[in-house]
Amino acid sequence: MKKILVTGGAGFIGSHVTELLCNRGYAVTVVDDLRFGYKKFVDRRALFRKHSIEDLKAMEKALEGIDAVMHLAASSIISVSYQKPLEYFENNFTNGLTLLEAMRKTGVTKIIYSSTSSVYGEPTKTPISEDMPTNPLHPYAASKLAFEYALQAYYYSFGIESVSLRYYNVYGPRDEQKPPTRAIPMWIDAVLRNKPVPWYWQGRQIRDYVYVKDIAQAHLDVLNLKGIHCFNIGSGKGVLMKDVFKMLEKIVGRKLKTKDMGERLGDPMRSFADIRKIRHAVGWVPNVSLEEGLAKTLAYYT
Repeated sequence: MKKILVTGGAGFIGSHVTELLCNRGYAVTVVDDLRFGYKKFVDRRALFRKHSIEDLKAMEKALEGIDAVMHLAASSIISVSYQKPLEYFENNFTNGLTLLEAMRKTGVTKIIYSSTSSVYGEPTKTPISEDMPTNPLHPYAASKLAFEYALQAYYYSFGIESVSLRYYNVYGPRDEQKPPTRAIPMWIDAVLRNKPVPWYWQGRQIRDYVYVKDIAQAHLDVLNLKGIHCFNIGSGKGVLMKDVFKMLEKIVGRKLKTKDMGERLGDPMRSFADIRKIRHAVGWVPNVSLEEGLAKTLAYYT
């Protein structure tokens, strides 16, 4: 399996997946319409095709000779999904079905899918295991879960194998989300501009942070699995946002001011992963500690 197509390969996580695949000797094709990605992030060793996955004919052409797909193209800002729910279901679910149809027509039978831990909603207990109930609280989470069900249908109906990776809180270099909504890049931006650090819930939430290069490695580790699978991808550890803030203060070497943003719609108070399932299946574990990853991320943005 040497020819991989990466959708959303010009984005934050997709560009790291593409880079790692190229480093490991894979022939990579990137499909990205650059609505949320940046051409400068696409590894020069990859073939770049600028179009949307909603273009069936273009996707059929892009998939010629491809062995597997890594599907990261998505609309992913939770707050925007409340404002534009139809757009989110169209891009994350309906356009995903177009991708699956293109795969079915061209005989590509393997897909690794970028899902999200937000499919669980507010969990009844932590750590969260994959067999716990799903309860999406917003259109973004619902659209991602809907596509997981589509993958199940395409496996049993057409033999397309899949692995859904439910990411927890991903952070690291190249996170250029517009507008920025993720805490770590917002905080680092505030630090570098000598402004108060914006935080929600006064830092009382518990989160699970996983470095982007560890996420990329998970995509490669599951590539040869047979059948249909779903895995949590996190650190396996819950951390108070207050403690993440203190860690950032330690790294920059000074006290930081905060700006209280109040509560935020759609935020569970506690969310961290049980990662035993993927560890047992393929041996994946995160290698970059939160403090090390924060330092690397700060260095990138600096």
